[in-house]
Amino acid sequence: MAPSDAATFEVAVRGTGTVWLDQVSLMPESWRKAGGFRPDLLKAIAELRPPVIRWPGGCFASPYRWKDGIGPQHKRRPHPQNMWDDKEVNSFGTDEFIAMCRAVGAEPLIVVNIGTPEWNRDVLDNDFLQEVVDWIEYCNGPADSTWGQVRAANGHIEPYGVKYWEIDNETWHMGARTYAEWVNRFAPAMRKADPSIQLAACGSAGYGDDANGLAWNRVVIEQCADKIDYLSIHHYESPDRFADGPVAYERFFQRTANLIEKSKNPDLKIYVSEWNAQSTDWRTGLYCGGLLNAFERSGDVLTVGGPALFLRHVSASGWDNAFVNFDHRTWFPAPNFVVMKLWRDHYAPRRVALDGDAGPLNVVATKSADGDTLFLKAVNPTDDARPITLAVRASAITGATLRLVAPGALTARNTLDAPGAVAVKSAPIEHDGQKAHFALPPMSCGVVALTIRPK
Repeated sequence: MAPSDAATFEVAVRGTGTVWLDQVSLMPESWRKAGGFRPDLLKAIAELRPPVIRWPGGCFASPYRWKDGIGPQHKRRPHPQNMWDDKEVNSFGTDEFIAMCRAVGAEPLIVVNIGTPEWNRDVLDNDFLQEVVDWIEYCNGPADSTWGQVRAANGHIEPYGVKYWEIDNETWHMGARTYAEWVNRFAPAMRKADPSIQLAACGSAGYGDDANGLAWNRVVIEQCADKIDYLSIHHYESPDRFADGPVAYERFFQRTANLIEKSKNPDLKIYVSEWNAQSTDWRTGLYCGGLLNAFERSGDVLTVGGPALFLRHVSASGWDNAFVNFDHRTWFPAPNFVVMKLWRDHYAPRRVALDGDAGPLNVVATKSADGDTLFLKAVNPTDDARPITLAVRASAITGATLRLVAPGALTARNTLDAPGAVAVKSAPIEHDGQKAHFALPPMSCGVVALTIRPK
């Protein structure tokens, strides 16, 4: 049967009686063969090659009950999600999440519910610390442990070895000092359950000096740095700040790093676990490129980052900022997806120093592990084309390419009907063996790749 926008599902009953319908699924056979995942969306995720995927949220994590999301799917208990005025049917639980991560080559990161009263009305009736310890054992315990036996009975004998765990999400309503007390109670018990795991604690919202900004980071770092490995910070930017927003946030990274340097754990790293510009037009692409460059420049103190939203159904009433946008038939990449994929495809692990005047351009240079390729990632957030000359010292240029995203208008966007309106294209670049010459169009993101050899 071909997909249809007008398809309906009807249950007709003759006579009298009571009919109970639980969950109705119209899942194509191709989805079942892919483990219950839509193959096109799974492929979209895999195209970005995310090193880490965070789940179950976000704010979704704070009331989440993981034990309701394991075992046979038809026996799982739904749970209200008051935060989203919805109900979680628990068809996608721990085992499905880890299966998805493995399918796309990502490490799973699990955000645990510590029982904050804001989102858990039954906080006095449940031992949330034990719930977290049980979750770690379900994921990482041997098959003969209490919860390892449950995992094995669910078809997964070998431990998952989930390395990354985050101690709840956006707990700013508690106040930093109260939250720090909870971290100091949960972290030792979590490490006792599995000493090999790495822990993240909630950090700031935005990049101000207020109680939820740098002041929050200061308290958590002072009180918890020796208990955690990462400080998880969040920021959603106005899309109009596509040029200066990344610069402002980068300064905030360094201010937080200064606090870490003086703490009981100077090896603590920053983890930007939620970031984005709140739109799906080209401004999000420019912001994405600028912020990814800031991440690379801050790689000594910032080692993990993940955007939100990752996926969104186009009928959703809010949060129109997702990288992957889909309906029941197909999907399209937002500009932030397009730029992130371009950056990811040209990732290199070694930073290279730049000198000269970059003006308003946001640039970073890296070198491949074998030393044979140099990359320049550049964002031109201005209304003018920018001619650029690159000179490489101690090496000769043997080849050059330029890949650009330059849709020509800030309002440009992809849609279900036009998924390639904002796309990567090749652009002209010249070199004479010593220098490379090219131009960045107005409002554009680009990556230069130079193959080099010693002089």
